Amino acid sequence: MRKGGRLASEWNVMFRPVAPLLQPSSLAIVGASETGGSGWSKVLFHNLKDAGFPARTYLINPRRDELWGEKVYDDFDSLPEPVDLALVIVPAPLVCDVMRDGLAHGLKAACIYASSFGEGRKGVGAKRGAELRGLIADSGLSVCGPNCMGMLSLARDILLYPRRRTDYMQGGHIGGIFHSGGTLGYWFTQAAQRGLGFSYAVSCGNEFGLDAADYLNFLADDPDTRIVVAMLESIRRPDAFMAAARRAFDAGKPVIVMKLGRTELGKEQAKTHTGAVAVDDDVFSAMCERYGIVRAATIDEMVDFALAFSQARLPRGPKMGIVTSSGGAVGIALDAVGDNGGVLGVLSRDTGAGIAGLITEDVDVYNPMDAGPRLAVDVESFCKVCGHFAADGDIDILAMQARVPTGRDSEEHVDSYVEILGATDKPVLGFTRMAQNADQALRDFQTQTGLPVIMGIPTMVRAMQALVRYAARREAGIPDLPEPAGSEANLAPERLAATLDGYGLMPPRQVFAETPEDAARAASRIGFPVALKIVSSDVSHKTEIGGVRLGLADENAVVAEAHDLRRVMTGHDLSGFLVQEMVDGLEMLVGLRNDPQFGPLVVVGLGGVFVELMRDVSIRLAPVDEAEASAMLDSLKGARALGAFRGRAPRDRKGLAHAIAGLSQFFLDHRHWLDEIEINPLMVLEDGAGVRAVDVRAVKRG
Repeated sequence: MRKGGRLASEWNVMFRPVAPLLQPSSLAIVGASETGGSGWSKVLFHNLKDAGFPARTYLINPRRDELWGEKVYDDFDSLPEPVDLALVIVPAPLVCDVMRDGLAHGLKAACIYASSFGEGRKGVGAKRGAELRGLIADSGLSVCGPNCMGMLSLARDILLYPRRRTDYMQGGHIGGIFHSGGTLGYWFTQAAQRGLGFSYAVSCGNEFGLDAADYLNFLADDPDTRIVVAMLESIRRPDAFMAAARRAFDAGKPVIVMKLGRTELGKEQAKTHTGAVAVDDDVFSAMCERYGIVRAATIDEMVDFALAFSQARLPRGPKMGIVTSSGGAVGIALDAVGDNGGVLGVLSRDTGAGIAGLITEDVDVYNPMDAGPRLAVDVESFCKVCGHFAADGDIDILAMQARVPTGRDSEEHVDSYVEILGATDKPVLGFTRMAQNADQALRDFQTQTGLPVIMGIPTMVRAMQALVRYAARREAGIPDLPEPAGSEANLAPERLAATLDGYGLMPPRQVFAETPEDAARAASRIGFPVALKIVSSDVSHKTEIGGVRLGLADENAVVAEAHDLRRVMTGHDLSGFLVQEMVDGLEMLVGLRNDPQFGPLVVVGLGGVFVELMRDVSIRLAPVDEAEASAMLDSLKGARALGAFRGRAPRDRKGLAHAIAGLSQFFLDHRHWLDEIEINPLMVLEDGAGVRAVDVRAVKRG
């Protein structure tokens, strides 16, 4: 199997079996009672009974002989057969003994519902948590939890979540991974009301055994799952998660994630809730971008994104078309498109001519379009207008205001929506102007028309953008890390600048000098004014120690500043001085570092001393080519600084993208010896003049 994003030799992950947990042939409810475990065992039993016992089910409780009309067994030894799965609903102090008993009798998997295994601010049960972790690790048992609320296997009609099944929760093709058990039940109930159907869903708990990577890997293989949704607090095994994400990508299964812990307060809650250590959000976003993972901002948005992807159509480009029957809705749509970096298609003359015969003369043909009040009630004509939008060559994805039928409506207009989808293979989404109640009429409408209905205009635009970005990643694919092709000798101070020049990172004219007098003579050869910088093995950031002097106009100034730098460097290593020509340009920062969890990262932002203050940076997983480097620049809030600004000529954006891609390649070629490299500033000259790597800081491994 090809391991995109890494060399095959650099993936070293193991996935643990999930099938015994989600697809058991037999199971035991351990701790079965009327009231124990908040009555959860009773709910689980009746969920299984109502489904006709899709897995052979046994009850264990040494204090009972019979319960709910079924025989109750003392322990695993007394069961008629070894079971695949144990649903462990006993107090936390008894869990380890139950697990040992099960392991001694052929148990394959367990779901542990109890908490108090060291999670939470008080850390209650940390000792038993360590014991349970060791037991799971030593045995290799597939364990969900502890501190979880079970799982749903609707593909097998096995509901092991302690809530009774609702009538409208149906089987389908969406699999779920949730770090919050309570939110899992709520989300799936609400998503079912919106018409979504499900294959499997897991409440992960503290992940002492199986984790999100294992579940994602299972769903990537599962034939009943086409879309994966996840609410995650963190990722405990990033390598395994990325490998599973790649497998889902290769299988054509979108992964939609809502991540907690984006803020410091959120990170602390994640740690106290399940003991997870939150991943830096910028790094997590870079990982999502690389592996085609779609990020949702809220659990509400995750429902709408899942609906949008459930149509199983992807746009061939980024250009949107939007049709409504309200001028106010057009205004909201335009703001949402601008806020989310969307691109609107431009309608052709033929499209305009086709629409003109369907509207009144006072209605403008434009994108987004207000089709006018007459078409607000004339569904057939409104749908014909939308059909012209969908047929336009400059429209890649269409959103149309949907008139969801009520009890008073005729269902005749359903055919008009069906006709649009039958005439195009482009994604076509319906939307409402605001969120509204989801009832059977809405669910029937979506089923009959094939048109997913997104609630609210801003959410609709974000759903369209999610489809656009996912399609773009599918088109680009996931690049592999190249084999290192460099040499450690290239990192020597006397060779580094020339080596970087070969990767498109030209240095300014510069000379190394050991003494103040040598520095002055070098400055004369370069030409004034010059910059003077310390060369030191134990100072990373020269500006923080006062190790940079700029705009020196003559030899006397160079000598004087060099002597002052010697004074500043008292107690530090000082190898000499770097004399550089002064370069006028836009200051940018470009750097790479080895992230211990996610691998090589590329960082691009506005440069100079303000990069940490402004936090206007873009991060990607390496490698980055010129197209992706350009996309990184587009994502910066300060991207306008690269264009013409207040009489200043535009900067060499193409040269900058080339330099970013070059530094990415340089780092990967030398990653066995480099821990990080940063160029700050990288001066971007006028368009066509390239860049200059003014200040390079390379940190070797070890």
